[in-house]
Amino acid sequence: MKDFNLDKAFMAVKAQRYEEGQGAYEAALQNSPSVEAWTGLGITKLFQLLGNQTMEEVVYCFNQAREMEGADKKAIELQLISYSALVAEQATSYCITLIDEMVQAEKDIANAVIVAGIAAGLATNSKSLSGSIVSGSIAAAGAGVAIGRLGDIHDYKAAGQFLLNILSNIHTNVTTYLIDVKASDEALAFDNRIKELSGLVSEASAKSKKSGSWYNTSWVWVWLFLFWPVGVYGLIKRYSK
Repeated sequence: MKDFNLDKAFMAVKAQRYEEGQGAYEAALQNSPSVEAWTGLGITKLFQLLGNQTMEEVVYCFNQAREMEGADKKAIELQLISYSALVAEQATSYCITLIDEMVQAEKDIANAVIVAGIAAGLATNSKSLSGSIVSGSIAAAGAGVAIGRLGDIHDYKAAGQFLLNILSNIHTNVTTYLIDVKASDEALAFDNRIKELSGLVSEASAKSKKSGSWYNTSWVWVWLFLFWPVGVYGLIKRYSK
């Protein structure tokens, strides 16, 4: 008779309740180890890779599944490749969106601070407009920017590097798992896709860095107003590429 924990785990994973699914698969393994329970446990850990799970744990589960009597090793290998690719795709999509949102948030804050600073400076006829802007910037920074997951990362460069490390770890562990297997079309496609995803993350971080340069923000107009040579230099940098 099939262990009910396996059905419970399957329903939990389908509903994206991965911790619950992990617990159910662990309970199933205690009752009766099976390929389904080991691969299921590995998959739940894989979907929690951006949290507190590791690829080493994932690969351990798939290794245990592969060692079970009567295990279909090829099917298990394809499961690891396909689910690892899925997680890599979703994580990359989330990270790139997060980087874009972080950069946009920084721009919005900067623009709001600049407008407030100019207004305050003109209203008080201040001799130091830049001082008003800096004070406003500090006040705005104190509010913080909500970024959601990927830990508590508050910097787009750090977010990009975090994801690059995750992708590298996925690639290394899956490649090691398949070390004794003749290169298949699936394995080669996986290898190429991870490299492509890493390139996309690096590209997103690089674009964000460029767009975050002061001369690509409203600061260039502030400098043109305060000290025109700096503003002209910024405009040249902005439109030189």
